[in-house]
Amino acid sequence: MKFPKDILIIDFEGLKKPVQIGAVLLDKETLEEKDHFLSYIYADLDGYVSSVSGISQDMIDGAPKQADVGKVFYEKFGTDVFLSAFVQDLDISHLKKLLAEAGFEFKEYDFRILDIWPIAYTYLLKQEYQGDYRSDPIFREFGIKPRGLHNALEDCRIAAEVLRIILEKKNN
Repeated sequence: MKFPKDILIIDFEGLKKPVQIGAVLLDKETLEEKDHFLSYIYADLDGYVSSVSGISQDMIDGAPKQADVGKVFYEKFGTDVFLSAFVQDLDISHLKKLLAEAGFEFKEYDFRILDIWPIAYTYLLKQEYQGDYRSDPIFREFGIKPRGLHNALEDCRIAAEVLRIILEKKNN
């Protein structure tokens, strides 16, 4: 299978305020990892510590601001990619804000977003999957070990593996 562009899977940690971004660039032909990115993002968490990622204020106090992270991200990957995420809604929302802070416009990217969750869930339903629709049970169904605390780069790599598994099984 050959995609017309490389696939850039993104993931953010932080719901209201992004505090970590991860990205994995997949080769359009092999789906192998070509490059990756991981950065904390400074934010004022008002004492909040995420139970999902374990990220605390101490961990991000010295982190670069959104504008700086957005600039590095944009310069590293450019816009000639298919953006992708496991559940794209929150991740794309955070990316739009990050890029805007850096002075870039999201509309430079192709508006088609490869959202891996509906692909994975539909694939499993066709296999008569009866389990939960949340990420961790879906990952386990694909043979991926439990995550523990979330890390944006690790989550991108897991999404990439799920995509590879689906496409390899589909082609066999």
